[in-house]
Amino acid sequence: MDGQGPSQGQGSAILSYGQIFLGTRGAVSQGQLKVSSNGLLWKRTGGSGKVVEIKKADIASIFWTRVTRGCQLGVRVKEGATHNFVGFRERDLEQLQNFSKQQYGMEIKEMMMSTSGRNWGGVAINGKSLMFIVDGRPAFEVPLPDVVSAQQAKDDVMMEFNVDDTAADEREDMLAEMAFHVPQGHEDLAPENPEDAPAKVLLDQVLAHTDTGGVSGDEAVARFSDVHVLAPRGRFDVDMFHGHVNLAGQTQDFKIRFASIQRIFILPKSSTPHTLVVVSLDPPIRKGQTYYTHILCQFPSEEEVSIDLDITPEALAAKNEKCGGKLEASMTGPVFEVFARTLRGLSGAKITRPGAFKNAAQDGFAVRCSYKADDGYLYPLDRAFFYIQKPPMLIPFDEVESVELTRLGGNAVSSKTFDLVVRTKNDVEHQFRSIQRNEWQVLLDFFQAKRLRVERLREAQAGPNVANARAAAALDDDDDAGMRHAEQGVDEDEDDEDFVGGDKSSSSGGSDNESGDDSGDAEMIEEEGIKVNSVLDKKKGKKRQQEEEEEDEGGESEEEEKPKKAKKPAAAPKKEPKSKEAPNKGGDTKKPRKKKDPNAPKKNMTSYMHFSNAMRSKMKAENPSASFGELAKLISERWKTISPEEKAPYEEAAKQDKQRYNEAMAAYKSARGGAGGDDDEDGGDEEGNE
Repeated sequence: MDGQGPSQGQGSAILSYGQIFLGTRGAVSQGQLKVSSNGLLWKRTGGSGKVVEIKKADIASIFWTRVTRGCQLGVRVKEGATHNFVGFRERDLEQLQNFSKQQYGMEIKEMMMSTSGRNWGGVAINGKSLMFIVDGRPAFEVPLPDVVSAQQAKDDVMMEFNVDDTAADEREDMLAEMAFHVPQGHEDLAPENPEDAPAKVLLDQVLAHTDTGGVSGDEAVARFSDVHVLAPRGRFDVDMFHGHVNLAGQTQDFKIRFASIQRIFILPKSSTPHTLVVVSLDPPIRKGQTYYTHILCQFPSEEEVSIDLDITPEALAAKNEKCGGKLEASMTGPVFEVFARTLRGLSGAKITRPGAFKNAAQDGFAVRCSYKADDGYLYPLDRAFFYIQKPPMLIPFDEVESVELTRLGGNAVSSKTFDLVVRTKNDVEHQFRSIQRNEWQVLLDFFQAKRLRVERLREAQAGPNVANARAAAALDDDDDAGMRHAEQGVDEDEDDEDFVGGDKSSSSGGSDNESGDDSGDAEMIEEEGIKVNSVLDKKKGKKRQQEEEEEDEGGESEEEEKPKKAKKPAAAPKKEPKSKEAPNKGGDTKKPRKKKDPNAPKKNMTSYMHFSNAMRSKMKAENPSASFGELAKLISERWKTISPEEKAPYEEAAKQDKQRYNEAMAAYKSARGGAGGDDDEDGGDEEGNE
């Protein structure tokens, strides 16, 4: 909310104010207001949403009022409504006053609000706003475009305001209706026709500035029955009125005023004979605790319809004058086209269709992909990405920081699919997975045509083969992949519930790490001329030799005999494998692997390990088809994106676990007379998360 001094932006002075509320009839929205030499621009906080732009040439007057939330800057637009911006401080007036005189050549008038509580006053229509004035001071002001119906009853004028389902918070109060009593003989509202009452004069003035087009009734202009809506899911009868639209379903109804409709999208679905008409809202409608920013209406692409609007020629002309002249009294064509054109003509919202992009097969305007656990379609439009369907997401290009064609999930050397990562300027990352390989080049060409920044552009231009080869080379690096994951905090020894084949004893002895000592469940013996040692060398390779070198430096560990489990019921006991004493190919004598002392304390876990244990079941539920490696990568990506506040509980748990381990290790060493420290360092990482 703090005012910032004028700063140079593109050659002109700009005043910027944060935490400024846009005052409306009901709920208010918070955003940022920029005052420049070209006019005023208010944008809602949180990315895409409502934008209020007032050009310098359209400003009729500016006034300053003290209200309950601080101070209010009112901007009255020529032939338009008054926009009220709330949240300024007293000291901001001087700065704004000087700026307005220099840039706009007009003075900001200070207006006092009437607080007398008297209900007798005058009415003034300023643009599209109705102001009630008491003793020369405004008592309140309401926007006339919000009026959905107005009627006269003798000397009273009753106005009903739209109470829709796009309120930001159900606890907010909202003006629903208002009545004015206009006594006979009112001098300011003298009728031209002596038979008309002064109330009729006020009614005509109100209707002339409403979005109903001068219609006082509440009859529907058009009706579309049994419309299949994907979000919120259900079948609805859609009734379009002069100022709002109703969605009536079997269990729920929604009422949406046209001012909440930001844009209409017509998106043909790929591989199916259906077309989506998406209605974008700000603020969104609400069902329980779920908010729907986009309404997805699905229509058969081949179905035709003809409708005649229930509207008078006068009302049609008035509506076209207000909403761009796109409304027709009769329309014929595909049902999705007629639906969208009718909604556009009544609301004034623009229609967006797919642009030049087509998929690799040239039979659709979208690429199939998955987002989290949902399988849907991504539409690259001329100015934005639109993902359908759970959740529907609109990502404008002006909010995109960069895009990347990569392989983040699944098998890194897969040649069939790839991933698209879209990073926004708000540090939000959207990953669209499992896109078919043949879509790589068409997407890259589209990104370059739209001048979107492509990360690793040279690799992307070389094609998916180079990207996959790079990923494969990373897997074949001399460094152990498990060690790389350990450096990132990924626990390779953690068991996944879906992969446990039996009891704990049977699932813990099958890893390659433990097959060379006596603690495994199975035993390898020499038979038919096959040397166990050679088999192990081929299986383990460089990793096994590295472990042996470390054991040579560390010295011998204490030998503790453990009972061996028989491979099969046999009469004769098994002999000690000769492979432990057999020389290796280099001629050096192999030394047995050190054993983990079962009495040693359990190794402490890092904060990431605690996070991984807590998130694994949730990530598994969200991605039921993901492999163990994919889950590990998804958890790692989630860990990188959470805030320090969200990491704090896991860091605290790691701190307590480390304290527990240090105390237990001190007691363990003391009991052994100071010995056993090296044994713990050898075996601690293997036990880490059993």
